[in-house]
Amino acid sequence: MNKEKELGKLRAFLEGKKKGKGVSEIIDALGWSKKHKKENRKILDEWVEAGLLGRVKGDRYCLLEEGGYLQGSLEIIKNKFAFVDGPEFSVFVPRSKFNTATHGDEVLVKITEDKDGKKKEGEVVKVVKRGSNRVIGIFERSKNFGFVVPTHSFGKDIYIPNKFCVDVPNKKLVVVEVDFWGDAERKPEGRIIDILGDPFDTNVMIEALIERDGLSEEFNMEVKREVKDLREMTEEEIKEKRDLRHLPIVTIDGDDAKDLDDAVYVEKFPNGNYKLLVSIADVSHYVKSGSALDKEAYLRGNSVYLVDRVIPMFPRELSNGLCSLNPNENKATFTCEMIFDENGKLIDHDVYKSVIKTAERMTYTNVNKVLAGDTEMTERYANVKDMFFTMLELSKILRGIKRKRGSIDFDLPEIKVILDENKKVKYLKNRERGESERIIEDFMIAANECVAEKLFWLELPSIYRTHEKPDAERIKTLNESLEKFDFRIHNYDDLHPGVFQKIIDDSKEKGLNMIIHKLILMSLKQAKYTKENFGHFGLSSNYYTHFTSPIRRYADLVVHRILAETLKGYPNPKFVKYYENNLDEIGGHISKTERTAMKLEEESVKIKVVEFMMDKIGEEYKARVTGMSKNWIFFETEDYIECQFDVIAAKGYYEKDDTTLTMTERDTGKTYHIGDELRVMVTRADLRELLVEVVPVEDI
Repeated sequence: MNKEKELGKLRAFLEGKKKGKGVSEIIDALGWSKKHKKENRKILDEWVEAGLLGRVKGDRYCLLEEGGYLQGSLEIIKNKFAFVDGPEFSVFVPRSKFNTATHGDEVLVKITEDKDGKKKEGEVVKVVKRGSNRVIGIFERSKNFGFVVPTHSFGKDIYIPNKFCVDVPNKKLVVVEVDFWGDAERKPEGRIIDILGDPFDTNVMIEALIERDGLSEEFNMEVKREVKDLREMTEEEIKEKRDLRHLPIVTIDGDDAKDLDDAVYVEKFPNGNYKLLVSIADVSHYVKSGSALDKEAYLRGNSVYLVDRVIPMFPRELSNGLCSLNPNENKATFTCEMIFDENGKLIDHDVYKSVIKTAERMTYTNVNKVLAGDTEMTERYANVKDMFFTMLELSKILRGIKRKRGSIDFDLPEIKVILDENKKVKYLKNRERGESERIIEDFMIAANECVAEKLFWLELPSIYRTHEKPDAERIKTLNESLEKFDFRIHNYDDLHPGVFQKIIDDSKEKGLNMIIHKLILMSLKQAKYTKENFGHFGLSSNYYTHFTSPIRRYADLVVHRILAETLKGYPNPKFVKYYENNLDEIGGHISKTERTAMKLEEESVKIKVVEFMMDKIGEEYKARVTGMSKNWIFFETEDYIECQFDVIAAKGYYEKDDTTLTMTERDTGKTYHIGDELRVMVTRADLRELLVEVVPVEDI
């Protein structure tokens, strides 16, 4: 029996049959032997176990979707709730309904509530595939055994037999390998495989995050051997590339960046046209498809930029050395050359392998100083200063085009945590987005769009960075919130991103910019990597991919390899077939690793911010109300620190009004509105719960 083929036939037979079909009916429909009913049932049960079929009352088998089941990846948010996401759905799951599932697990979820298709809620009924069999928690010793209280998104304590915890110190943060995930009668059971240390040491907490998600700063021996064998380009290899070493190409990055993967050059012609070169580190020159380096990079999916370290996609010998576009070194690059007219219209382009030697390792800070007329920086970079003003000129033209077509500019403030040599917080500051940051952003978007459109019209299988149009129901929900601030979206069906940008611009005048930004962001879908080109809604772009960061994103490396094949002519059928068959899986995997990285980065910053606030108890801050729940009012300080006020523990009795988005203290009549500004005092900074608690000053 060809099981894959038979499953396909069975799925076709069960389509539309919500009550499912029994074993005998399935055997008759598929022409299976009635003599082997027991074996046939076993096959059906295997498919149920694998999450390929559902089972409903009366021992009947059905398609998952027909039986109210959906399968997808569980993504836990702030340890409080989760979403199970699939290609066409998103299901909310409260923490009480995780049923042993943890972040990253592939699960089967049963829909328990569906409000007119507006909001699906469900519970996990089965873990189809574990994302990891490791759990982080605090070890608690009893007389003849131990147990671990998980610190991250796992609802039950884990029983540890005495033989697996004899020498484990009490109250330490540990890593547990789970052997049994528990059931209705028994708790999960496991063994301690690593002792991390003090659960409230922030450096240990960040180590725990890395361990939890199965990441590592180290690379295996096979990868290390391959790196050792890599060499700089030979003269013969340089001759095969277009030589751009005579041009004053520069990198522009953050002060502390070491993996420099993009360099830029701009020239303005007498006729008013502009030439823009975006030269990207040619990682594919060194990392061959199928190599140990390639396999490890695929597993990692991307580099992860934590508050105190980088977990690179490639070993540092590559990411910071061989591939990094360090100044005055011969470097292999992939160049996207674009010619724009004076109005910013792309009139010609070329993509080719090149060799460059960057003239300067610029920082955003120093370029911003040059553009601001700083004398010292202007003299120091006299050889390239004029080009920066030409860059700014072109950048503003390209930005104007993006704005005119409706691209959304999410200019949200972001905290940058500055650490000392002991990894303690020196201070917090707002991550700046000056003209130099915008220049690089505009140029990278231009190159990504150019490459994406080229690959699209070549009709080659490729990876696109897509951002689909939001669901009408989500926009309806968003509108209900926006109306409370006197904003409104009038047309759900023919939605254009420019509508959101207009609301964001108008909200600035009312001082509601941050809140409106966040409401809109929550209503939009997440960008992801797909084989199909759905366009990019947020950028209002018909063609978009990621080409500009192959040192830190696997997607860009794939795009480079596909582009490289086009330079030799049309790719051979074997190459095309490989990507045709594998791009869906690659896109799904790297979309998932990207979400993991974002979650880790956010959590690591939160840990250090809470640590920073621990000695600020009693201090007052100016803050704005950003949201509220039944039990809490949420604030953001003028330094962008998120904090919250516990209305249950407060002196008075507070009532929340969902219609007006307000919270009112019943006795005094004091009402808090979203957007209100007031002073708050810090009362608690809790590393276990990762929260900063405050009280409004007038309530003290």
